[in-house]
Amino acid sequence: MKLLLSNDDGVFAAGIRALATELNRHHEIFISAPDRERSAVSRAMTLNEPLRAHATRIEGLPDVPAFAISGTPVDCIRLALGNLFSTPDIVVSGINHGPNLGTDVLYSGTVAAAHEAALLGYQAIAVSNLSYIGEHMETAARIAAFAVDYLKDHPLSFGTVLNVNVPGLPFEALKGIKVTPLAVEEYALEYVERKDPFGRTYYWCPRGCTTCSDGLDVDDRWVREGYVTLTPITYDLTQYPRIGEMDTHDIRWLG
Repeated sequence: MKLLLSNDDGVFAAGIRALATELNRHHEIFISAPDRERSAVSRAMTLNEPLRAHATRIEGLPDVPAFAISGTPVDCIRLALGNLFSTPDIVVSGINHGPNLGTDVLYSGTVAAAHEAALLGYQAIAVSNLSYIGEHMETAARIAAFAVDYLKDHPLSFGTVLNVNVPGLPFEALKGIKVTPLAVEEYALEYVERKDPFGRTYYWCPRGCTTCSDGLDVDDRWVREGYVTLTPITYDLTQYPRIGEMDTHDIRWLG
Protein backbone atom coordinates (compact mmCIF):
# COMPACT_ATOMS: atom_id res chain seq x y z
CA MET A 1 0.00 0.00 0.00
CA LYS A 2 0.92 3.66 -0.31
CA LEU A 3 1.32 5.38 3.06
CA LEU A 4 1.78 9.05 3.87
CA LEU A 5 3.64 9.70 7.14
CA SER A 6 3.68 12.88 9.19
CA ASN A 7 4.12 14.02 12.81
CA ASP A 8 4.46 17.09 15.04
CA ASP A 9 7.94 16.41 16.46
CA GLY A 10 9.67 17.28 13.20
CA VAL A 11 10.83 15.44 10.12
CA PHE A 12 14.12 14.40 11.74
CA ALA A 13 12.60 13.08 14.99
CA ALA A 14 13.43 9.54 16.09
CA GLY A 15 9.76 8.58 16.15
CA ILE A 16 9.01 9.18 12.49
CA ARG A 17 12.31 7.55 11.52
CA ALA A 18 11.36 4.39 13.46
CA LEU A 19 7.89 4.46 11.91
CA ALA A 20 9.24 4.90 8.40
CA THR A 21 11.84 2.16 8.86
CA GLU A 22 9.21 -0.36 9.94
CA LEU A 23 6.52 0.54 7.40
CA ASN A 24 8.99 0.75 4.51
CA ARG A 25 9.51 -3.01 4.79
CA HIS A 26 6.17 -3.81 3.16
CA HIS A 27 4.73 -0.51 1.90
CA GLU A 28 5.55 2.41 -0.36
CA ILE A 29 5.93 5.42 1.93
CA PHE A 30 6.14 9.17 1.58
CA ILE A 31 6.93 11.70 4.31
CA SER A 32 5.64 15.24 4.82
CA ALA A 33 6.48 16.60 8.27
CA PRO A 34 7.37 19.90 9.96
CA ASP A 35 10.90 21.21 9.61
CA ARG A 36 11.00 21.69 13.42
CA GLU A 37 9.04 20.65 16.47
CA ARG A 38 5.40 21.72 16.36
CA SER A 39 3.99 19.97 19.42
CA ALA A 40 0.63 21.04 20.86
CA VAL A 41 -0.33 23.28 17.92
CA SER A 42 -3.53 21.25 17.44
CA ARG A 43 -5.30 22.11 14.16
CA ALA A 44 -3.47 25.35 13.46
CA MET A 45 -2.98 26.29 9.80
CA THR A 46 -0.60 28.77 8.19
CA LEU A 47 -2.69 31.49 6.53
CA ASN A 48 -0.67 34.69 6.27
CA GLU A 49 2.76 33.57 5.11
CA PRO A 50 4.02 31.22 2.40
CA LEU A 51 4.85 27.60 3.06
CA ARG A 52 8.22 26.15 2.10
CA ALA A 53 8.70 22.49 1.23
CA HIS A 54 12.32 21.32 1.19
CA ALA A 55 13.15 17.88 -0.16
CA THR A 56 15.20 15.97 2.41
CA ARG A 57 16.33 12.47 3.36
CA ILE A 58 15.62 10.40 6.46
CA GLU A 59 18.61 8.69 8.06
CA GLY A 60 18.83 5.10 6.85
CA LEU A 61 16.10 5.62 4.23
CA PRO A 62 17.79 7.45 1.34
CA ASP A 63 15.22 6.33 -1.24
CA VAL A 64 12.11 7.45 0.68
CA PRO A 65 10.67 10.72 -0.66
CA ALA A 66 10.49 13.21 2.21
CA PHE A 67 9.74 16.91 2.60
CA ALA A 68 10.47 19.24 5.51
CA ILE A 69 7.57 21.70 5.64
CA SER A 70 7.82 25.15 7.20
CA GLY A 71 4.27 24.99 8.62
CA THR A 72 2.12 23.03 11.04
CA PRO A 73 1.20 19.32 10.99
CA VAL A 74 -2.13 20.19 9.33
CA ASP A 75 -0.23 22.19 6.69
CA CYS A 76 1.98 19.15 6.10
CA ILE A 77 -0.99 16.90 5.40
CA ARG A 78 -2.81 19.36 3.16
CA LEU A 79 0.30 20.20 1.14
CA ALA A 80 1.23 16.54 0.76
CA LEU A 81 -2.22 15.46 -0.38
CA GLY A 82 -2.83 18.49 -2.57
CA ASN A 83 0.57 19.08 -4.15
CA LEU A 84 3.45 16.81 -3.27
CA PHE A 85 2.45 13.14 -3.47
CA SER A 86 0.06 10.77 -5.15
CA THR A 87 -3.03 9.58 -3.28
CA PRO A 88 -2.13 7.31 -0.34
CA ASP A 89 -4.18 4.41 0.97
CA ILE A 90 -3.61 5.34 4.63
CA VAL A 91 -2.11 8.31 6.48
CA VAL A 92 -0.08 7.60 9.63
CA SER A 93 0.95 10.37 12.03
CA GLY A 94 3.68 9.72 14.61
CA ILE A 95 5.35 8.16 16.34
CA ASN A 96 4.85 10.90 18.92
CA HIS A 97 7.44 11.31 21.66
CA GLY A 98 5.11 11.00 24.64
CA PRO A 99 1.46 9.96 24.95
CA ASN A 100 -1.63 11.47 23.38
CA LEU A 101 -4.21 10.32 25.88
CA GLY A 102 -7.64 11.50 26.90
CA THR A 103 -8.67 15.06 26.21
CA ASP A 104 -5.00 15.82 25.49
CA VAL A 105 -5.83 14.81 21.90
CA LEU A 106 -7.49 18.23 21.53
CA TYR A 107 -4.06 19.89 21.76
CA SER A 108 -2.04 17.33 19.85
CA GLY A 109 -0.44 18.17 16.53
CA THR A 110 0.11 14.46 15.93
CA VAL A 111 -3.59 13.72 16.24
CA ALA A 112 -4.49 16.87 14.27
CA ALA A 113 -2.44 15.71 11.30
CA ALA A 114 -4.29 12.40 11.25
CA HIS A 115 -7.64 14.12 11.73
CA GLU A 116 -7.00 16.46 8.81
CA ALA A 117 -6.45 13.43 6.61
CA ALA A 118 -9.61 11.80 7.96
CA LEU A 119 -11.64 14.93 7.20
CA LEU A 120 -10.32 14.81 3.66
CA GLY A 121 -11.66 11.28 3.29
CA TYR A 122 -8.55 9.20 4.03
CA GLN A 123 -8.03 6.37 6.46
CA ALA A 124 -5.86 7.75 9.27
CA ILE A 125 -3.93 6.60 12.33
CA ALA A 126 -2.20 8.59 15.09
CA VAL A 127 0.50 6.68 16.99
CA SER A 128 2.16 7.76 20.23
CA ASN A 129 4.81 6.23 22.49
CA LEU A 130 4.40 6.70 26.24
CA SER A 131 8.15 7.45 26.56
CA TYR A 132 9.17 11.08 26.06
CA ILE A 133 12.79 10.03 25.53
CA GLY A 134 11.99 7.51 22.82
CA GLU A 135 12.45 4.24 24.70
CA HIS A 136 11.43 1.23 22.61
CA MET A 137 10.22 3.16 19.59
CA GLU A 138 10.54 -0.11 17.69
CA THR A 139 7.63 -1.48 19.74
CA ALA A 140 5.36 1.40 18.76
CA ALA A 141 6.48 1.00 15.14
CA ARG A 142 5.47 -2.68 15.13
CA ILE A 143 2.08 -1.77 16.60
CA ALA A 144 1.68 0.90 13.91
CA ALA A 145 2.29 -1.76 11.25
CA PHE A 146 -0.44 -3.92 12.80
CA ALA A 147 -2.79 -0.91 12.86
CA VAL A 148 -2.17 -0.30 9.16
CA ASP A 149 -3.06 -3.91 8.36
CA TYR A 150 -6.18 -3.62 10.54
CA LEU A 151 -7.46 -0.50 8.75
CA LYS A 152 -6.84 -2.13 5.38
CA ASP A 153 -9.44 -4.76 6.25
CA HIS A 154 -11.61 -2.72 8.65
CA PRO A 155 -11.85 0.87 7.34
CA LEU A 156 -13.15 3.59 9.62
CA SER A 157 -16.12 5.82 8.85
CA PHE A 158 -15.58 9.33 7.47
CA GLY A 159 -13.72 11.71 9.77
CA THR A 160 -12.61 9.02 12.23
CA VAL A 161 -9.03 8.52 13.42
CA LEU A 162 -7.63 5.46 15.16
CA ASN A 163 -5.69 6.91 18.11
CA VAL A 164 -3.02 4.45 19.26
CA ASN A 165 -0.94 4.75 22.43
CA VAL A 166 1.87 2.30 23.13
CA PRO A 167 3.76 1.76 26.41
CA GLY A 168 7.50 2.41 26.24
CA LEU A 169 8.27 -1.28 26.73
CA PRO A 170 9.84 -4.13 24.80
CA PHE A 171 7.27 -5.74 22.49
CA GLU A 172 7.32 -8.98 24.50
CA ALA A 173 6.45 -7.08 27.70
CA LEU A 174 3.15 -5.70 26.36
CA LYS A 175 0.15 -7.13 28.21
CA GLY A 176 -2.26 -6.88 25.31
CA ILE A 177 -4.60 -4.43 23.59
CA LYS A 178 -7.54 -2.47 24.99
CA VAL A 179 -10.15 -0.65 22.90
CA THR A 180 -11.11 2.11 25.26
CA PRO A 181 -12.61 5.61 25.62
CA LEU A 182 -10.59 8.74 26.27
CA ALA A 183 -9.79 9.86 29.80
CA VAL A 184 -10.20 13.42 31.05
CA GLU A 185 -6.80 15.12 31.25
CA GLU A 186 -6.40 18.35 33.17
CA TYR A 187 -3.21 20.41 33.03
CA ALA A 188 -2.00 22.51 35.91
CA LEU A 189 -3.35 26.04 35.44
CA GLU A 190 -0.74 28.21 37.10
CA TYR A 191 2.20 29.07 34.84
CA VAL A 192 5.74 29.10 36.22
CA GLU A 193 6.73 32.74 36.75
CA ARG A 194 10.38 33.78 36.43
CA LYS A 195 12.52 36.86 35.83
CA ASP A 196 14.87 37.39 32.91
CA PRO A 197 18.32 39.02 33.39
CA PHE A 198 16.69 42.44 32.92
CA GLY A 199 14.19 41.87 35.69
CA ARG A 200 11.23 41.40 33.36
CA THR A 201 8.64 38.74 34.15
CA TYR A 202 8.11 35.79 31.84
CA TYR A 203 6.13 32.55 32.13
CA TRP A 204 6.70 28.86 31.34
CA CYS A 205 3.79 26.60 30.54
CA PRO A 206 3.14 24.18 33.45
CA ARG A 207 3.86 20.52 32.74
CA GLY A 208 1.82 18.87 35.46
CA CYS A 209 -1.19 16.86 34.35
CA THR A 210 -3.83 15.00 36.33
CA THR A 211 -6.48 12.48 35.29
CA CYS A 212 -9.42 10.78 36.95
CA SER A 213 -8.50 7.40 35.47
CA ASP A 214 -8.08 5.25 38.61
CA GLY A 215 -10.29 2.20 38.21
CA LEU A 216 -11.97 3.54 35.08
CA ASP A 217 -12.04 1.88 31.67
CA VAL A 218 -10.13 4.69 29.92
CA ASP A 219 -7.00 4.94 27.81
CA ASP A 220 -4.80 6.63 30.42
CA ARG A 221 -5.29 3.81 32.91
CA TRP A 222 -4.70 0.91 30.56
CA VAL A 223 -1.64 2.22 28.74
CA ARG A 224 0.08 2.89 32.07
CA GLU A 225 -0.70 -0.69 33.09
CA GLY A 226 1.17 -2.00 30.06
CA TYR A 227 -1.54 -2.30 27.42
CA VAL A 228 -1.68 -0.81 23.93
CA THR A 229 -4.79 1.38 23.75
CA LEU A 230 -6.91 1.96 20.65
CA THR A 231 -9.52 4.71 20.58
CA PRO A 232 -11.55 5.68 17.50
CA ILE A 233 -12.03 9.45 17.71
CA THR A 234 -13.98 11.79 15.48
CA TYR A 235 -14.50 15.46 14.73
CA ASP A 236 -18.10 15.88 15.92
CA LEU A 237 -18.13 17.85 19.19
CA THR A 238 -21.90 18.27 19.22
CA GLN A 239 -23.57 17.52 22.58
CA TYR A 240 -26.58 15.70 21.16
CA PRO A 241 -28.43 15.04 24.44
CA ARG A 242 -28.36 18.76 25.17
CA ILE A 243 -29.91 19.50 21.78
CA GLY A 244 -32.86 17.38 22.77
CA GLU A 245 -33.13 19.15 26.14
CA MET A 246 -33.11 22.67 24.73
CA ASP A 247 -36.70 23.76 24.20
CA THR A 248 -36.72 26.56 21.65
CA HIS A 249 -39.77 28.05 23.37
CA ASP A 250 -37.54 28.83 26.37
CA ILE A 251 -34.94 30.66 24.29
CA ARG A 252 -36.16 34.21 23.94
CA TRP A 253 -33.02 36.06 22.87
CA LEU A 254 -34.62 36.93 19.53
CA GLY A 255 -37.89 38.12 21.07
